[in-house]
Amino acid sequence: MLCSECEGETRRSARDKRLGFLTNGTVRMGNPRYVALLHECLDRIPDSGLQVRLRAEVRLRRRGTLPGVVGLTTFYVDGYAPNGVAKEESGRHTITFYTNLMDRLTDRAVVAVMAHELAHAWLNEHLRPEASKTREDDADMLAEMWGFEAELAALAEQTEPLSY
Repeated sequence: MLCSECEGETRRSARDKRLGFLTNGTVRMGNPRYVALLHECLDRIPDSGLQVRLRAEVRLRRRGTLPGVVGLTTFYVDGYAPNGVAKEESGRHTITFYTNLMDRLTDRAVVAVMAHELAHAWLNEHLRPEASKTREDDADMLAEMWGFEAELAALAEQTEPLSY
């Protein structure tokens, strides 16, 4: 993972673990609070042997176009076919966190948002979109399996669920 905030990091084993999950990622987050929380989140994701292999960009934006959305993961693969397999070099994830809403959340709730969005990136690579019609529930369930139950509970206490 390419992260200017990580370059001088001395905790090599933690950095290696992050590199294992986002093997081809770039982080563009200038806010030290969110960089630290992203590192905490990535450090806690268990090593399942299945990483996010496609290009990934993690970034901050002030606000998005969807009201009430704190984070959004978009997935794009050139020439994706429902029964085909994505070419690794042609796919990419963009994980965007919106600070105008995240600034109102506790650190625990922010970590939950990050774990949820990283779970979307993982699910989009390892399950075909047509394999699940409940992507939001799937991302929450995977984040829980990774050990983020308390953070998801904190997020639920601080937010209202979106209706789709």
